[in-house]
Formats: sequence, structure tokens, C-alpha cells
Amino acid sequence: MNRLLIASLDRFGPLREGVRERLSTCALTSETFESGDLIMAAGERSCLRLLARGLAIKQTVLSDGGRQIFSVATPGDLIDLAGLFVESDYEVRALASCEVRKLSPLELRAMLRDHASFLATLCRAVLTEARAQRNRVISLGRRSAAARTANLFCEIYWRQKSLGLAKDNRCALPAVQGDIADALGLSVVHIHRVLRGLRDDHMAVVKNGVLQILDWDRLSALGDFDPEAFQPQTDAADGPVSRRQSSSEHGA
Repeated sequence: MNRLLIASLDRFGPLREGVRERLSTCALTSETFESGDLIMAAGERSCLRLLARGLAIKQTVLSDGGRQIFSVATPGDLIDLAGLFVESDYEVRALASCEVRKLSPLELRAMLRDHASFLATLCRAVLTEARAQRNRVISLGRRSAAARTANLFCEIYWRQKSLGLAKDNRCALPAVQGDIADALGLSVVHIHRVLRGLRDDHMAVVKNGVLQILDWDRLSALGDFDPEAFQPQTDAADGPVSRRQSSSEHGA
């Protein structure tokens, strides 16, 4: 059960042998969640929660009941990095049936204390997450409704394809139109029009919890999608910071 956690962290490493051995002997607990279940509440501290299966959303709920979804987590993601040293300012909910594995807070604190290279790895994971978040800020601030939708769909598809979870130009997206609207800062009426437009223009369709990419080149061009924004940051002393991959490598 620890191999997935090691593989996930190794993307931001490479992990030093002492850290790898320590992680291989750590006791991980596993929990399952159904669609809509709360995985982590705002205000909690990190337990190095790893999404092992399913999709989840990170979101902030406003005092009037409105919400902003700012990330869709895919398997292999560490979903509580914001709570490493302070209380997390967002909550995480299951978008579909999920499995989450986590360390105990005591074990995590001990590893941060004992292994400086482990802390550096987590810092690079945080930097990677922040870079992806800046892409989403650009979408919300400067891209049209159609472009921000296209960019989000490209991200969700590309990340699942990178994990071997997409097939035949399709990947899981068990989201209703309200979820997509809250991720993109749009009304449900507006996102309905955008989704209809992407379908009628033969670029992408969301139906029955599945995202189907009909024309990757046009969709990625519309969304100005750059996979570099989601590449794991690594230790420059151990090789290139990231290996740029063209959109065509991950296209439909």
C-alpha cells in the first residue's frame, strides 16, 4: 500500500534512500468515500492524504452558501499539502467513489523533523501545485468562458491520460453542470450554453460522468492549454526541472 505514496512523492524527488525506506515501513490507513462525502474539513492539518482511487474536489464554501472549486484531484495526488504547517483553508470532497490513504500526523511530523530532503520534496510538490493554481487564476481572470472550460477539460483529460486512466479519448468526469460552473466562476445557465457549444463544434462532450474529447487540437488551442503547468517540479541538481511534453503527446 506504501508503493503508491512513494511513487507519488518520487515525482518531486528523487527521494533519498533513507526517506524511501522510512516511507516503506510507515503505517498508512485507508478510507473510502462516496460522492459528496467530506474527505477533509477546512481547518485540518496535513496527514499527507493521498488520493489512491477516484476523483475529488478542493473547494472553499462562502458564508452565503456559494462555493469556489479550485482543483480537481486525480489518483496519485497529495490533496492536503496546504495543511503542512498551518490549518488548511479549504475542504476536500469526493466527486465520486474515492479511496484515500494517509499517514498519522505524528509520523508525518517525525519524518519532517528527521529528513530535510523529505521536506524539500514536499516543498517542490507545493510549488507544483501553486504553478497549476496560477494557471487557473489566469483562466478565471483572463480567459473567456469557452476558453476556461476548454482549459479545464484539457487538464482533467491530460492528467488522467498521463496515469493511463483515459482510454479511447475518454476519461472520468463525474461532475454535474453545477460543479463545472463552480470550478469556472460561471452560472449554471452559462456553462450549459458553453457545453452545448463545445458539443456542437465537435470538440468535447460531457455525458453520464464521462468526458469525451472529440478534437484535442482544437480544444487545447481554444483553452491555450500548456501541460508544462502541471509537470512535477524536481530537484534541479538531479536533472532538468521538468521535461516539456508537447500537447500532441497527450492529445486525443
